[in-house]
Amino acid sequence: MVEFRALGPVEATVSGRPVDLGAPKQRALLALLVSQVGQPVPVDVILEALWADHPPPSAMTSLQAYVSNLRRLLEPDRAPRTPATVLRTSPWGYLLDTGVVDVDVWRFGEHATAGWRAWDRDDPQQALREFESGLALWRGQAYPEVADAPCVVPEVARLEELRLSVFEMRCAALLAVGAHEVVVAELGAFMKANPLREYGCELLSLALYRAGRQADALAVLRTIQVRLKEEMGIDPGPALQQRSREILNQAPTLDWRPPPAVPTVVASGEPAAPPRAVAAAAPSAPDADVEVFVGRETTLRRLSDALAAAEAGRGGVVTVSGEPGVGKTCLLRRFAESAGAPVFWGACPEHVDAPALWPWEQVLRAAKAAFPGRPVPGPVAELLDRDTRSLVDGEGMTGAALRLFEAIVHYLTGISQNAPVVVVLDHFHRADPSSLQLLAHLAESVPAHRLLLVVSYRSDEAPVLAGTLAALSRGELTRIDLKGLDPRDTRTLAGAILRHEVSKRTAEGLYARTEGNPFFLLELIKLLTSEQRLDDPRTVPVPASVREVALRRVARLPRPAAELLSVAAVAGRHFDIEVVAEVVQIEIDTALEILDTAIAAGLVVEDQHRLGWFRFTHALVAEALNETTGRLRRARLLRRLGVAAGRAWPRDAESAAEGAEHRLPAPDAPLPLTPLPQRPSPRPVVASPPYDGGSRGAAHLARSRVAAKA
Repeated sequence: MVEFRALGPVEATVSGRPVDLGAPKQRALLALLVSQVGQPVPVDVILEALWADHPPPSAMTSLQAYVSNLRRLLEPDRAPRTPATVLRTSPWGYLLDTGVVDVDVWRFGEHATAGWRAWDRDDPQQALREFESGLALWRGQAYPEVADAPCVVPEVARLEELRLSVFEMRCAALLAVGAHEVVVAELGAFMKANPLREYGCELLSLALYRAGRQADALAVLRTIQVRLKEEMGIDPGPALQQRSREILNQAPTLDWRPPPAVPTVVASGEPAAPPRAVAAAAPSAPDADVEVFVGRETTLRRLSDALAAAEAGRGGVVTVSGEPGVGKTCLLRRFAESAGAPVFWGACPEHVDAPALWPWEQVLRAAKAAFPGRPVPGPVAELLDRDTRSLVDGEGMTGAALRLFEAIVHYLTGISQNAPVVVVLDHFHRADPSSLQLLAHLAESVPAHRLLLVVSYRSDEAPVLAGTLAALSRGELTRIDLKGLDPRDTRTLAGAILRHEVSKRTAEGLYARTEGNPFFLLELIKLLTSEQRLDDPRTVPVPASVREVALRRVARLPRPAAELLSVAAVAGRHFDIEVVAEVVQIEIDTALEILDTAIAAGLVVEDQHRLGWFRFTHALVAEALNETTGRLRRARLLRRLGVAAGRAWPRDAESAAEGAEHRLPAPDAPLPLTPLPQRPSPRPVVASPPYDGGSRGAAHLARSRVAAKA
């Protein structure tokens, strides 16, 4: 795939690398072909465009040389004397094959269409994202090398009109989300360059009115009225006349109101309609497309407080950490939707290695689109236009990297000089070293500006960010450790997804198995499709998606830790490490060291009330591990766990054996268990509470029986 950029000086990227397109006429030839991509361009049209009706005798020879050079650039690995597949020859001229090329003009049109669709369904936040993504592709005039060619002029005019319309719609979306001051600044410059665009004038007058500048709003309307009368001999359209009357009468319809909530789920990060109870004899199958945002009021308030401090000139950094699936991205999107300030988003991809400073590049492109009138520093422009490997390295700052960092700091603090700006950096535990260095560097300048940095990362990946977090702690840092939903919000989420009010018992059962993790909750709720399961969520099997996530997290541990957890899961969600260590045949000190890695990964926590006891953070993780253990191996492990429990609590070894038999899955026949010789108990016996979230383990039964007899 060859990528072409034509919304500015023509550029080409082959296999991810930019290529030098050569002499001006060769570049003009490529721009002409890109403007007509998929359509053959006749030779006489090319000659006219390149030599302006005065081609020299050698024009055909030069044209053939240009074509040959471009083919070598666009297909460097093509074998000699094999047909070209990108720049092909047809009976009617030359053409670029649409099957093997991608053009930024197409992507601009796709973003514009997606933005208008989102606007039509009353989703201004999504519309704003699409419009900004489309405008970020522009670097100047379209096809500047051949903009005056007769066959290109209509396409240039079409794209320019589309760009102006998308810019106006972006401002309309900004108004819908409450960013009035931003619209005033941007539309003011826009209307000076395009003074007769009535829709832009209508939006500017509304932005001024909402910003408390009624006189300026009326002045804008009067100016365009006079201009249309004098230059065009016409009156303003009905929309402008209506806007003038509304401002004079201070119509309530002009006041800003938050956009309607869009259906969203806490686990996926989209907005949501409030839950509604539906009376029915049996719950209907949950609709996977219905998404609900519940809870998080306190956390959202802390983010809003940080934004208010930034608006007052005291910028800061907020970190949001939590386990996978806890809803970090969803929370930040919810905050961004209600921020009332420009929010520039950068995220680190999970499954590919992104280039250096990738999340910052996303942020800077969005900022450039949001503030088109503000000059972009040279190093920042180079970052957005070129490969960053010459600017930064992975070991530390080079001179070029330091100059780039300073330019980025100057640019971001500059756009936040008069109004607050939010930069969100999502999944930052995957960030490259240069991105981490830039975050620490920028954080030093944040407290003196209206800039708020919000950084999310997985808590089990915190060691990767240890140095960066230490640097951030020296400034204005707010830490948010995101936990699962509480039982009340769990009940609300289940009722909204099922469209059926659920009982308190059902909510408690769901919470017991998931600890309120929104992703686990959502997947489990989808399986509540019968009265039996709704009445007792413990009967629901582990969802396949949850099993995959749980096993992937365990697989990332060192092998000894994964093996120890597999044995512990057979014992149950709660387990005594001494019993498990004896079954695994390792010393207790070694077992504790191995268990430390599972604790650091957030899979296991230590019981604060019973010495030597631990539990899986989520019952579903223990269940997933238990299910992946073969039936025969599980039966043998249960026998050994029963014997080990009898050795740990020698006063009731027989009860431990009975507990192990009871733990065997029917229809397996009970195994004969012979207790090993007894030995003194190493510590006082402590009763175990009822097991919650998984099947009962032999060790728990043994300890409970001993406590009961005592």
